[in-house]
Amino acid sequence: MAQKGRKIKRIKSLYKPRKSRSRKFIEIAVMFAVVCGLGFVGWSIGSAILNYSPPDGQHAGSSDPVVPIDNPVAPPAEEPDEPDEPPAVITGFNAIAAPSSVLDNITSLSAYISQANLNGFNAVVLEIKDSTGHLFYASEFAPIQDSDIIRGTLTAEQIFAAFEDTGVKPVIRLNTLLDRLAPRVMADVSYVFAANGSRWADDRMDLGGKLWANPFLQGTRDYHLFIINELVNAGFTDIILANMIFPRFRNSDRDILAPEFTAPATRFEGLAGFAGALEVSGASLYLEMTVRDVIENYAGFLGTAEVLRGMRGLNNFELLLVYNKDDFGTEYKTGEHSTVTLPAETGALVSVVFKQAGSQTGGFEITPFLNRENLTDREIADILAVFGELGYENFIIR
Repeated sequence: MAQKGRKIKRIKSLYKPRKSRSRKFIEIAVMFAVVCGLGFVGWSIGSAILNYSPPDGQHAGSSDPVVPIDNPVAPPAEEPDEPDEPPAVITGFNAIAAPSSVLDNITSLSAYISQANLNGFNAVVLEIKDSTGHLFYASEFAPIQDSDIIRGTLTAEQIFAAFEDTGVKPVIRLNTLLDRLAPRVMADVSYVFAANGSRWADDRMDLGGKLWANPFLQGTRDYHLFIINELVNAGFTDIILANMIFPRFRNSDRDILAPEFTAPATRFEGLAGFAGALEVSGASLYLEMTVRDVIENYAGFLGTAEVLRGMRGLNNFELLLVYNKDDFGTEYKTGEHSTVTLPAETGALVSVVFKQAGSQTGGFEITPFLNRENLTDREIADILAVFGELGYENFIIR
């Protein structure tokens, strides 16, 4: 990654020119229509329900109305009482996260890209390595060639080529340390028992125990760096690093594993070092974590946000903050015995927690990642509106 230094977060004014009622209605309708167009089943988004594609230089939330494909009509005129605003300029991406099955073949991938574009998205997130450890492209990493890790038949170059001249940007999501396969296949990746060097799992295998990739080990770093270099050399520039986390160690585990892997006060150095080892020139890297783990940090950053304890060494990264509805109730903890009451209305709640996250993360650029599970269409529309009000240039929907 190019050495850019610490990014300064650009705060955009929340006070915008007053809009007419019709314009506000149209923007909300466009947002609803985009959301309702997300009827994904398997690899397919489904049949097209929108005939809407933002013109160059204009955001999907502009004043152009949504027109059904099978019933084209002339767009209604703006109310004449207020002047039109200039169209917003697209400076980032609005992305939809695709299922891994879209990478089964070029036909599936091309169809998904086309439908995403038709539904108003200008980017698609591809999960290239899942939380089991499978790779969904034909990697050339030698140690895994005779294993069941590689599930994809398309090369990184073929996948990138499918996006060319489509107007849709590919974004890669790469699961990292939550990986039960690489530790089984490769040396110098797994946690091991300090006494005898055998592989450690987070439970008995007959009870569903999983192996984990260890961020302190050079084998773990070399493997993920190889993947990132393959992707960047193929043309990909935006890569999300997901599940950069430690296992939930039990007290007994601290007696049988090396202390540098488990010591709560210092182990974050392994995460920060792992992240730093993955920097590649030409790539923008995003650290994925939940917004809840960012703001509920009275005991220090934990869980998916633990890497932020080493934030001074992460100057060239951006943050991808995931909003899950089920992460929040009526309050969140600010201390061992203190809480803060959260707004009941979804849009207001999202505004509060993302503003708080911004103040807790020291100036990192933030991209919101919205998990639609258990959200209504109205709640989704309200959340997307809040993202716009907060000035985020990018967002992702899953």
